[in-house]
Amino acid sequence: MLIKGCGRSRNRTFVCLICGARLSGIGHSLEVCPDCIKNRWEESRERIAAIHSRSRQVFDLPRNPPRNLRGISCRLCPHECLMGEKDSGYCGIRTGDKNSLRLDGRSRARVSCYYDPLPTNCVADWVCPGGTGAGYPVYANDCGTEVGFYNLAVFFEGCNFNCLYCQNWSFKRSGLSKGTWRSVDSLVDEVNDETSCVCFFGGDPTPQLPYALRVSEEMRRRHPDRILRICWETNLSMNPAWLKPMARLSLESGGCVKADLKAWDPHIHEALCGCDNRQVLENFACLAEWVPLRPEPPLLVASTLLVPGYVGEEEVYKIASFIASLNPDIPYALLAFTPQFCLEDFPTTSRDQAAACLKVAKEAGLRRVRLGNRHFIH
Repeated sequence: MLIKGCGRSRNRTFVCLICGARLSGIGHSLEVCPDCIKNRWEESRERIAAIHSRSRQVFDLPRNPPRNLRGISCRLCPHECLMGEKDSGYCGIRTGDKNSLRLDGRSRARVSCYYDPLPTNCVADWVCPGGTGAGYPVYANDCGTEVGFYNLAVFFEGCNFNCLYCQNWSFKRSGLSKGTWRSVDSLVDEVNDETSCVCFFGGDPTPQLPYALRVSEEMRRRHPDRILRICWETNLSMNPAWLKPMARLSLESGGCVKADLKAWDPHIHEALCGCDNRQVLENFACLAEWVPLRPEPPLLVASTLLVPGYVGEEEVYKIASFIASLNPDIPYALLAFTPQFCLEDFPTTSRDQAAACLKVAKEAGLRRVRLGNRHFIH
């Protein structure tokens, strides 16, 4: 996916357009080096904002959260879009039309789903019941891997972040999207006799979280005497009022919340994702308080994508230290980066970087750290 100002380059020597530093091993797409993003943010902000703006304009998404003072407020996430009747929210799901605010992402959602045989390539597969049998026989159908069972993977086609390395960016484009507007009942009906877990991901569940909660409650109501774990893979940026019902569903069902902690520095986070991470970290700290209620299988799992040059040892050490300060037994997965979307000119994560990040995460005090996506490491 090439967007003007973001693309491949054979020249791996990056030149920062702010300080003129020459760096190797990263792409040109962000235009600004990580040091300038962290320490010269006011000079960097305009360039970064322009890149995000171009990446959204391609899909007719609003460049910024709407601020129509006569509009209706959506309070599902920190953007708190103020939308006039014809304004689209930043996530692209709702408009200021009263029917849209009442229905979209609440009683219906733009969503697709499929059956993923267990074990599956899940961020939590190394600690969850489906991959390991953890919690057997209360939360798992087998004392080992649940072979013969399936995860119902529910993909939400909307997101309140704008990650420049999004691996699922195609959901934003009409014609490439696989999702349709679906009612609560139509998705609940997808649970079959072999379904042992449901994972809400995307995009992100956040913009359509009320719908996901209704679906989850109804699935559990219809199947009260069987194992049906409710899991979330999310940027964790929702309004904190929604954390308790999410956590309760996962806690009671044996599922987990897989939190994607994309960066520690708020400016690095904004450069990569289009917004800062204050709400993400606050929500993570709140969820950590629930962890002792069910130590196994773990309720909360964290992950970080190792973006060459921008999310490396320093970022990982700070994230890991934060997690360890809350509970050192929270599992933490480091994921190898592959070039995607606007960062197609970046290299994949190197073996040296992956090893160094794994080392500092353990040094920060975490007891359960894993390197995932090893097949992408060069």
